Amino acid sequence: MSSTRRKALFNEQNVPPGGLCLSSFVVVRNGGKVLVGRMAKPEIWIERFFVGERFASSYHSSGKYVLPAMHLAWYESPLDAAVGIVRDQLMLRIPRKSIRLLEVQSHLRGDVSSTKNPPHWDICFVYEAEVPEKVEQKLLTPPWFTDFHFVRLSSLSVADFTRDHGDILEEAHLLTG
Repeated sequence: MSSTRRKALFNEQNVPPGGLCLSSFVVVRNGGKVLVGRMAKPEIWIERFFVGERFASSYHSSGKYVLPAMHLAWYESPLDAAVGIVRDQLMLRIPRKSIRLLEVQSHLRGDVSSTKNPPHWDICFVYEAEVPEKVEQKLLTPPWFTDFHFVRLSSLSVADFTRDHGDILEEAHLLTG
């Protein structure tokens, strides 16, 4: 791969060799706690939340936490995806105006000089929603999650999460451990 700086213009003839994903993440907080879960039923994540087929089974078998997230559909805005995560993935009622953009993160994994295994590029729109204690008390576990609950941020580390999900919290300066 060339190390020459090029415009990030994507069309049929011009895509990153290792692929590019656009994703929305929603950090649902209740004070110093964050909503996390472990993946159940990877086939649902693939079909409904656009998790890559080659990753879903490893997320599931890792037994590690995932954050509420999904890849964007064609022409979908990151905010619309975040609203869908809250409504369809978490089965919560949080008003659209209460889901705010925290930051946009760029994650590049791999060696840009490799032609055999080129890096994958993730552009992540990270949203945040604060919920009251009563949401935590009435939280129901959707069938595509196990161990779905609020956890103190201070007790979590990047290693508690599957692929890149902990990095999202770390880069947003939400993890202290």
